[in-house]
Amino acid sequence: MVEEAVKHVDLFIAPSEFTMQKHREMGLQRPIVELPYFTSRWSEDQPIEPYVLRELPYFLFVGRLEKIKGLQTLIPVFRRYRHAQLWVAGTGEYEGALRAMAADSPNIKFLGRQSGEQLRVRYEQAVATIVPSIWYEVFGIIILESFARKTPVIVSNMGGMPKVVRDSGGGVVFNTEAELIGAMDRLLKEPGLREQMGACGHRAWREKWSADAHIPRYLGLIEGIASGRV
Repeated sequence: MVEEAVKHVDLFIAPSEFTMQKHREMGLQRPIVELPYFTSRWSEDQPIEPYVLRELPYFLFVGRLEKIKGLQTLIPVFRRYRHAQLWVAGTGEYEGALRAMAADSPNIKFLGRQSGEQLRVRYEQAVATIVPSIWYEVFGIIILESFARKTPVIVSNMGGMPKVVRDSGGGVVFNTEAELIGAMDRLLKEPGLREQMGACGHRAWREKWSADAHIPRYLGLIEGIASGRV
């Protein structure tokens, strides 16, 4: 039934290898090609402010405050963690419950909705961006935004995110709370590691996940379909 519905589709575009494999596992037989997302929230030439280690540094969470995004898994960690704070940028339907979980913890700061300029500064001055999703993320735009500002990421081992991190060298993938805390400790204690990972992520973003990298590939696919090469 699905094959009949899509028989006129020349090519499916998947934003990650993970997504492409999942569709094939579910029986989609039409041609599929991987073409990752890109972000152009900030100009590639916009200066990046140097990272300055604060007296009380922070890790950053950015995203919708929904249960699937996994912020509730970070709150118990930062209630105990005394070396850095957790700053949370975003709003959502689960926000009330999350604020209640963190209500008596001065170590967790809710920023609410942030403008593009505010978010740029938050990324640049964070030790790292943590993406703790508990569902299959197709790709992870937050990872790219962080890379665009030379900030490394720490991501849960879910969906398409681990491949982005491993392909770039721009962060750490974790499976357990102990691994998460270990990654946080390393990036705090080794500023050179933060700089190295941030630079790797930024370079990969420019080469693979910026508008300049994405659009020619997309147009090439269109031209290939039109000429029968794809």
